[in-house]
Amino acid sequence: MTLSAPRGTAPPPEDPVPPGRHRHPATLPVTRAAALVVALGAAACMLALSPQQPAPPRSAEPALTEAYAGATVRDTPGTLADGSAYSPLYFVGATASVGTALSPGGDDLRLLLRDGGEERELRRMPKDRAAEFAGFTSDGTILAWVELSGDAGGTGRTGIWAARLDGGAPRLVTADTGAVLLFDKQGDLALHDGQLSWMADAGRPGYSAIRTVPLAGGRPVVRELAGGYAISAWPWLVSEAVADAGAIELNNPQTEERIVVGVQPGELMTCSATWCRSLIIGSTEASTVIELVRPDGSERLRTATGAVSSAITDVAVLDRFEVYTRTTQGLTTTRVLLYDLKTRSPALVTANAGRVACRGGVLWWSTGDNETLRWHALDLREL
Repeated sequence: MTLSAPRGTAPPPEDPVPPGRHRHPATLPVTRAAALVVALGAAACMLALSPQQPAPPRSAEPALTEAYAGATVRDTPGTLADGSAYSPLYFVGATASVGTALSPGGDDLRLLLRDGGEERELRRMPKDRAAEFAGFTSDGTILAWVELSGDAGGTGRTGIWAARLDGGAPRLVTADTGAVLLFDKQGDLALHDGQLSWMADAGRPGYSAIRTVPLAGGRPVVRELAGGYAISAWPWLVSEAVADAGAIELNNPQTEERIVVGVQPGELMTCSATWCRSLIIGSTEASTVIELVRPDGSERLRTATGAVSSAITDVAVLDRFEVYTRTTQGLTTTRVLLYDLKTRSPALVTANAGRVACRGGVLWWSTGDNETLRWHALDLREL
């Protein structure tokens, strides 16, 4: 799972769930999703460059502006006008983001829509409610998200919320969410055809459920499926990442089409509706191999090797870009690479990154710490 900036958490649930899932039944405390690929990659939250360290060596990859003449990285300060630390969770565009910040007194957690110097408060909850905001999605007009919290008695609550980007008060679309499953993927909440869909625990072993509700509100329609799935590009679903001679299934419940992707011994496979990522970790830290392949087995190509890992859970953002991080022995710098499946070549986004995330076609990362913290965003849709 990308990782988004830190959010409130509560003690883990008593009932175990499969790796990569996030379960939030109405009677359980809130937990954070931990996707398997991100756990193995361990690349989304790394330390920024220490000023005492030597400069990193020159990259073999061309700089972003050399590879893309029109590429523009836009910066966002890490603090708000009132001095509160700001953690973006989703970028609607390169300058407009949604994130969290404590209130000046530190008692409340605020969800804010921020664009340049303008700040719009969407939600405010007591800090002790362990609020967590996830699953952000937008069509450029509507912003929707999953809100998880606990009441004074410790009972977990989940709701699907939406707000217009051009103004107006946010509204609760539904509180009838079931036991929401979050995978820290782009499809955790899918906005499509005037509706919102998400995955939930079906309440019986070996089954999951798609829950869909009109954006205007109403009673969700529930469809149970045998197996565990996450939403990819709607209406495609994909089963969980597997390693060592397993199989991943892509499932389109609207057409009943299924594609089975075999996994070779020694590789970890993760798929989207159009590409699969094969991660093979060698005997040393510098011998990792990452390859991309179509779900039908065609177009297999090697995209990165060495001390490299995937920075995000999603495979082939916009069906075009892979985001990798590369570390240099002896340094704590994190280099962010953008591999373009269209040109079949990588580019160096930055040689010094802290947190790295990507959603909705926007890649962002942090540099600095405390007073020097800044967020940098690149809209991949503009490349």
